Amino acid sequence: MLSLDEIVGKIREQTGLDNAVVQQKIEDKKAELSGLISSEGAAHLVARDLNIDILARITRRLEIRNVVPGMRNVEIVARIYRIFPEREFERNGAKGKVVNMILWDPTGTVRMSMWNDETKILENLKENDVVRVFGYSKEDNRGEPELRLGGRGKIEKTNDDLPAFNNVVIEDKRSDTGEFHEGSIARVRGTLVQLFESDPFYEVCPQCGIRVRANENKFFCDEHQYVAPNYCMVLSGVVDDGVMSIRAVFFRDVAEKLIGMKTQEALSIAKERMNRTAPITERAALILGKEMVFSGRIKRNSMFDRLEFLVSGVSDVNAVEEANKILATLGN
Repeated sequence: MLSLDEIVGKIREQTGLDNAVVQQKIEDKKAELSGLISSEGAAHLVARDLNIDILARITRRLEIRNVVPGMRNVEIVARIYRIFPEREFERNGAKGKVVNMILWDPTGTVRMSMWNDETKILENLKENDVVRVFGYSKEDNRGEPELRLGGRGKIEKTNDDLPAFNNVVIEDKRSDTGEFHEGSIARVRGTLVQLFESDPFYEVCPQCGIRVRANENKFFCDEHQYVAPNYCMVLSGVVDDGVMSIRAVFFRDVAEKLIGMKTQEALSIAKERMNRTAPITERAALILGKEMVFSGRIKRNSMFDRLEFLVSGVSDVNAVEEANKILATLGN
C-alpha cells in the first residue's frame, strides 16, 4: 500500500495543488467520515474524488486493516470466518441472489459480497478455509470497506500459513486484562450512557445505497452519476457495561432500531423543529441507561487513536438466556 507521502505526491503531481491544500482535503475527508478512516485511506478517497487513478497498476497483498473503500486492485489472504445464508432479491423486474461472508486475518475482519453466478464459487468453500482473494473494495451501507470480485476478480483456497481465530471474540468479549481487541467481533451486555447530539443524516444513492458526494447543490454517485438521494442515519455514543466504556457507532437500520424510529420519521421531526439533532434529543431520555445487548466489531479510530465499537446489532436483554449463561458458569 502506498504511504501517505506517496499518495500526496501523486495528487500534487497530477493536479498541481499545493501541499497544504491536499492535506486539508485529506483532513476534510476524515472529518466527513467521522474519523473512521486512516489518513492513507482518506488520501485514497481524495484521489478518487479528483479522478486520479493511483491504484490501477498496483496489486499487493494487504492486511485487512489496510483495506479501504475505493481500491481498484486488492489482494488479501484470510480465513473465512462466517458464510451467511444466501439471500434472493428482485431489482427492476430481474431476480438475483447474494451471499455475504466475513473474512478474517490477525489484523481485523472485512465483509465480502458474492453476487449471482459468483455464489457458485462458495460450493467449494467452507468456514475456516484459508483463501486468497483478488478483487476491489467499495464502501458498504455502513461506510465500511466491502470486498467484491468484479469481472477480473477471483477467490481460491491457499496453503498460506495463517493463524487460527485467536483474535476473534464472540461471547468472551474481552481478554483477561479486561480490554477490547482491535479487529475482534464483540458482544456486549451494557447500557448506552451517552448519545452525542451531532447531525445524524447523510445522503445515499437510491439505486446502490452507497453514500453520495455533494457537488454544487447536487449529489453524485460514482456508479449512477447525479441522483436525487435517499437519507440514512448514523448515531454515536458511549456504551458501558459496568467495567469499561467504549465509543459506539450505529449505522442505518441499527440506528433506526436504537432510537425506535425510521429515518423518514426522524427527518420529519428534524424539519418540523428546524433542528437536525431534534430526533436524538427527543429519544435520548427513552434509551439512555437502558440495558441492552450490543454486537459488532471493534475498530481503531486512527484520527483519535482509540478503539471504537461499530455496532451491527442491538437487542433487548433476554433474561432467560442470561440466566442460563450464569447457571452454566456456576456449573463449571
